[in-house]
Amino acid sequence: MESVRWMIDLALRAGVRRIVLNGSFVTDIMEPNDVDCILLFVPGRRRDGSGIKQLRNGLPFPGIAMVAQGHFDELSRFFGTDRRGKSKGMIEVIS
Repeated sequence: MESVRWMIDLALRAGVRRIVLNGSFVTDIMEPNDVDCILLFVPGRRRDGSGIKQLRNGLPFPGIAMVAQGHFDELSRFFGTDRRGKSKGMIEVIS
């Protein structure tokens, strides 16, 4: 959870507008082994270059994508279903 809090704070400073979290982090597992996330950057929104660099170089999340709107929508649909196409939970943070 500490890593997620750190990432959210950094992402918001970097100019991210929406964050979707997935993986075992959003299940009832007491100690999840992964967090997958999508970070949506909005064109024209002020960005902190050093924050973006830290996101690219220092995140402990193996499944991270920093994308624009079209790819965000596509990945959100993918994250929202399991291998069989059944809907599953996600957590979204909107700034």
